[in-house]
Amino acid sequence: MASGRTAGLGIVGAAVTMLARKVTRRVMHDARGVPKLPRATRRSNSMTMVLIVAAASGVLLALAEILQEQRRHLEERRHLADLT
Repeated sequence: MASGRTAGLGIVGAAVTMLARKVTRRVMHDARGVPKLPRATRRSNSMTMVLIVAAASGVLLALAEILQEQRRHLEERRHLADLT
């Protein structure tokens, strides 16, 4: 049951990611398909961006775990209150 739910959430997460990317690309280009950036950006091959993305992903995963733990804790408290 839990693995099916996890797979379902993974599919939903992938769909949301794809939709966000599509919308972002549409917003950041004009009608001719030219990027709307005010000036040219420099090319960056540094590891800094990779580390920033990795850190942001870690923060989001940690937040999701904390929210899940909070829900589990509240359910346990409700269950104990129902028993008394």
